[in-house]
Amino acid sequence: MAKISMLIYDLTGKTEEEIRMREQYSFLQKMASAKSETFENRLKLMLSNKESVGELEIVGDKAFEYHNGQHVNISRTCDDAIMGVIDEYFKGGKEIKAAFQKLVKQGLSGLIRDTSIGETEEKLVFVYPENYSIVRVDVMAYKYTFSSKGVLAKDVENLFVYTMAKSIVDHRKVGIDFLMHAVVDMMRGGFDEEPSLDEVMPLIKGLQMCWKLLDAGPVSFR
Repeated sequence: MAKISMLIYDLTGKTEEEIRMREQYSFLQKMASAKSETFENRLKLMLSNKESVGELEIVGDKAFEYHNGQHVNISRTCDDAIMGVIDEYFKGGKEIKAAFQKLVKQGLSGLIRDTSIGETEEKLVFVYPENYSIVRVDVMAYKYTFSSKGVLAKDVENLFVYTMAKSIVDHRKVGIDFLMHAVVDMMRGGFDEEPSLDEVMPLIKGLQMCWKLLDAGPVSFR
């Protein structure tokens, strides 16, 4: 999996071949950026609607941060790329990041493995402890698989786009029991088998610490 922006950056444009490839990748980048913008607008609309948000209600009815990426040639062996995105976009200890990385990878596994020609979309929701708050992460992902390599750009098999929205869960409206159930359900994914405690506990412990701090009430500076 490669970032389209990096592919463009690496081409010097000193030869006719590189000029042609830059044009191809730039066209793909415009297509992918338009999709990212569409996803962001859809997420903004969804998060502003309490019925659409569901039981994991958020503070202020909006996200506080968005992040998007445009890539080509996503494959089953993209663990490093996913971890890189999480390292860049999320804060927290190594254990929690590793657990969250597994959650994201598992959630996107169906989309990544899908080799059918044409468009595929996936929408995912996660919860994650960050900065002593409980963060809701909404992900919209898109994959377009071309009928053969090089249809729009040299050696490109597919286009992969995602947009993530981070918002703060309103802890007054979400019980800890439901939150724990949601985490375990997300870690299970499409499998019947329960995730092990070793897999679940780093995230649960981080969330419980946030929960206790939030339940302690406002801090007095007197």
